[in-house]
Amino acid sequence: MIPDAHVSHGMASRLRIKIPSKKGDVSYFSTLGERLSTCPGVGEIRVNPQTGSALISYECDRKALVEFVRENDLFLLRRFTPRRKSLFGNVADTFQAYNKDLKKFAAGEVDIPSLIFLSLVISGIWQIARGNLAMPAWYTAFYYALGVFTRAQVDDWDEGEDLVVDLNAGDGD
Repeated sequence: MIPDAHVSHGMASRLRIKIPSKKGDVSYFSTLGERLSTCPGVGEIRVNPQTGSALISYECDRKALVEFVRENDLFLLRRFTPRRKSLFGNVADTFQAYNKDLKKFAAGEVDIPSLIFLSLVISGIWQIARGNLAMPAWYTAFYYALGVFTRAQVDDWDEGEDLVVDLNAGDGD
């Protein structure tokens, strides 16, 4: 399967290509560097498997470089358009990062939704034990506990459809 890639930075004779699906794949990036070095007009190639990127210095026409990549099935160039996230998206990202850290610390036994669920159930039981049946606190706690429990996973945000990049746009050729 040919991996998707996008241009993260481009200049007249340099491109930085990101290939997220191959991040960490030393074998892929080693092969990519070797195969790109056979492209006429391509100079220095620096690959970084840890970041999933390749920096390509070239002296040929961009169209020739794109055609070489396409003919050799190295990767498929796609348009990358980062989207601004809403406040909820940013909070969800922070929540997921903390949750990942907690899971790693607790060897996967505990996560943040479980802790919140347990805390709210205990709060509701505490309100009932105190005789606070007339006040909405205990059933509100149960309601929120159920909400946290049922929505523990935040859905992935749709980043939109990728499109093929026109590497000649704005090149002045």
